[in-house]
Amino acid sequence: MTCPDANALARYVDGLLLPESEQQVRDHVAGCAECRSVLAAMSALDAPAPQAGAGVLVTGAQVGRYVVLGLLGEGGMGRVHAAYDPELDRKVALKLLNLQRLREDSLTQARQRLEREARTMARLSHPHVAGLYDVGEYQGQLYLVMEFLEGGTLRRWLAENPRSTKEILALFIQAADGLAATHALGIVHRDFKPDNVLLTRDGQVRITDFGLANATSALGAESHPPDSSQAADFLTDTGALLGTPAYGSPEQLRGERGDARSDQFAFCVALYEALNGQRPFEGTTREELLEQMARQAVRPERASVPAWLRAVIRRGLSEAPSRRFPSMAELRARLVRVPVAWRRTTATALLGGALVGGLLLMLDPWLEPRALCQGSERHLMGVWDEATREATHRAFLATRAPDAEASFQAVSVALERWTSDWTREHQQACEATRVFGEQSEQVLGLRMACLDQRLGELSRLTTALQGADSRTVERGFGLGASLGGVARCADVRSLQEAVAPPEQPAVREEVKAVRAELARATAEQLAGHTSEALKVALPARERALATRYRPLEAEAHLLCGKLQEDANAFEDARASLVQASLAAEAGRHLSVLARTLYAQAWLHGYDLGRPKEAWPFLLRAQAVAETLRDPEFDALLEHARAELLEEEGRFAEAEPLLLKALARATAGGDALARAELNVRLGILARHQGRLLEAKRWQEEAVRLHEQLHGPEHRDTAKALLNLAGTLAHTGELTRAEGLLLRALVLLRRSLGEEHLAVARALSNLAIIYFEWGHGPQARQAAEASVAVARKVVGPDSDVLVGLESNRLGVLGELGERERELEQARRGLAHRERVYGASHPDVALDAHEVGRLLRLLGRPREAKAFHARAVALQEPLLARNEVEGEGLQSLADALLFLGRAEEARTYVERALVSLERDRGPLAPERIKALLLLGDIHLARNAPSEALAPLKAVLEALETEKVTSARVPLARRRLAKALRLTGRSTEACQEAHRAWTELEPWTKAYAQEVIDARAEVARCRR
Repeated sequence: MTCPDANALARYVDGLLLPESEQQVRDHVAGCAECRSVLAAMSALDAPAPQAGAGVLVTGAQVGRYVVLGLLGEGGMGRVHAAYDPELDRKVALKLLNLQRLREDSLTQARQRLEREARTMARLSHPHVAGLYDVGEYQGQLYLVMEFLEGGTLRRWLAENPRSTKEILALFIQAADGLAATHALGIVHRDFKPDNVLLTRDGQVRITDFGLANATSALGAESHPPDSSQAADFLTDTGALLGTPAYGSPEQLRGERGDARSDQFAFCVALYEALNGQRPFEGTTREELLEQMARQAVRPERASVPAWLRAVIRRGLSEAPSRRFPSMAELRARLVRVPVAWRRTTATALLGGALVGGLLLMLDPWLEPRALCQGSERHLMGVWDEATREATHRAFLATRAPDAEASFQAVSVALERWTSDWTREHQQACEATRVFGEQSEQVLGLRMACLDQRLGELSRLTTALQGADSRTVERGFGLGASLGGVARCADVRSLQEAVAPPEQPAVREEVKAVRAELARATAEQLAGHTSEALKVALPARERALATRYRPLEAEAHLLCGKLQEDANAFEDARASLVQASLAAEAGRHLSVLARTLYAQAWLHGYDLGRPKEAWPFLLRAQAVAETLRDPEFDALLEHARAELLEEEGRFAEAEPLLLKALARATAGGDALARAELNVRLGILARHQGRLLEAKRWQEEAVRLHEQLHGPEHRDTAKALLNLAGTLAHTGELTRAEGLLLRALVLLRRSLGEEHLAVARALSNLAIIYFEWGHGPQARQAAEASVAVARKVVGPDSDVLVGLESNRLGVLGELGERERELEQARRGLAHRERVYGASHPDVALDAHEVGRLLRLLGRPREAKAFHARAVALQEPLLARNEVEGEGLQSLADALLFLGRAEEARTYVERALVSLERDRGPLAPERIKALLLLGDIHLARNAPSEALAPLKAVLEALETEKVTSARVPLARRRLAKALRLTGRSTEACQEAHRAWTELEPWTKAYAQEVIDARAEVARCRR
């Protein structure tokens, strides 16, 4: 058509043309630079409001320098309009982002992020990536200006006509090119899907919408993963969960931030869908998809999809990112390479055709070839198949253990997962050489030898499991964590760097035989048969020493050391591990050396309670591990590091390691690890004074352990023990006692009387009776606790020191203050030795020594300890690192030192912290309230003392407490009442305090004197 006149263009800008005429003008303007310039001028003079709030821009509207030509389409992230750029005289796509759900203060951040993405994209000129030209803001909405493409989306192309495998693959290879190029610049798409792949008129691929998921991840809106009721095509643009769940990777569906491997997963979902007409995983909700992905339950492919292509796609669909291709470039290389097997098939067919009547049979290399690498499952026959599974099940049930069925199910799940991994590794090893031709026959031999060795180990284990007893049932729940994976069999570099075998054939055969015996001992250990395993391992070690082959000696020493540790023969274990370390170094057996150093760190730091001795072993293990590239072992080292940090009281450093481990366990579906980590995080929170948080962690741990093991398992009992200990410190004494008595019965039944868990349970019970005021019962439980512990651990053990402190705290309250003081001094010295003289807990211990000296009537000595503790806390106060109990102890010391106003400030801060972290009934909060009453009395403000002192008595009454705190609070209340002129009430409280103090006269001599004086005033 000829150019429209000015009136027609003006009516077009105003939206007044009939639809048919409007379309004609729009089509003309798209190809006419002169008319576009006229439109730009008109828009600049009288631009209509773009209506950005509704997300639709009217035709002719001006957004920035761009003139809107019409709506092209819309998607989850916003509407796309055709627009004209008058400065560069080109047609563009203008996308107005749908950001209505975002916080207002996030807009600037999002724009900055998008502009950074645009600048980065501008550096990339790639034929398969749509250009991102500009980023702007209009009426509080962000918009993007992108390359205008008229060929439609990949999804529409797939739906228009049936497409061959070759046609589909050709376009996806272009898309892989584009993704690989952007990944090289550090840009991740995070929402790859067929709708975000556009086509040019000549059929070239352009990937679009780079940067949208990346930019919105920077926003400050709170992240809420979709509910299970939300459909699979839900798209959220806030927080870490980005992209379309139907194409999203498992890590993205879990709310984690995806990376380039997440794009790889989405690419393979889209490719699978294009080839098969449906997505690979069933499910319409996030939870359903995650479950299918964890099981790797990929739907069967169409017969037209070649096996080699299936293998490539399935690897890209691996649940764990580490099991996918190293990069998008590597995945693309697999797609463009015609596999070796297909080349051979074609060549053979051509030759055969030439020999038969001179006819050439032209075979399409895309046809299904002989399944060269199928059938890995047959190797599991007799190792873990239906027959061995049933035999193992019968053996577990025959033990008649109450949790035999639950334990077997845990074993079955672990072995099913392990064998699934093994068959996949076996097939991939074969394909790498026989199908793709990317690895040599020598490498295939190394990988297969490794897989054969691991399968042999599994065979010995399943044999041992068929001889299950109660110990096997106990160990079954943790079998998955103990097995070790098969991923190292794919690490070609490590396999090539493995120690060389002995040169003499006879020695090689003996080494092979001894390793078989060591594997049998390991299987018995995993089955819970430690004594039987030692009977196999110790003679095998003698045979290993006779070979004089140092790598084998190291392996034997290491296994014996681990078995001796299992048997609580810690000194024997220490000696074996020393020999293992020496042999591994001499034989350059790095993997065994690293594991030996790890075992030594664990033995010294945890079993022997000597964390300072453990650190050199752990640091050396980490150094050696850098050469091993073993993620499973790295996780073990992180676990040990967290344990040592906890042992040294470096809780803030340990916590992120444990949270990281919990995220890993949750992602991997490891329920047992989740339960154990909840226990540890609860203990960690308790150590840091966050008791209500600790309670939540430990309640979840109990729930998980009961779910896994049942209500009577020893691990459930240990979880109950930890929860009860926390409840004792939150002041929930009745509930704590009930849980502890239940745990104690279970622990004695499953572990016997002489076990550290029993000692801890008795000590916690003593604390409860102590807080209640049941002195004789508290003393009996505390004495029994220490007696058990002395039979299990050495005299320098941290555990024993803690139990002794609890015992002497009870005895001190019954009048043996000198013994309590002596133990407090020992505890202070021990804490200084283990944690260092400047640790915050050292200040708490010094305050405690000062408090006991005051109770013994030695104020001058007390002053020195309190002054030292205050000096330790002052720099921590400046950094706001003292809370709760620390502030309360500081305030108590300052009151004693005559600094009542400062004491008031700190005790009030302590109360805020204690109420937040420990709850209203916590003993430490009650002590702080009692102290606040003392401070107000010292300040001559008795009326202000009344409220905290009454609150103390009300809280103690709630749990029917009869401890010394009751008369201590009552005597102070009597004084406050007297000083405020309420003498009748004062005398009533004074007489009650005098009566209630009678059982505690030896422990609180000065309090008795003060109470007598208060009563005497009533007689005047």
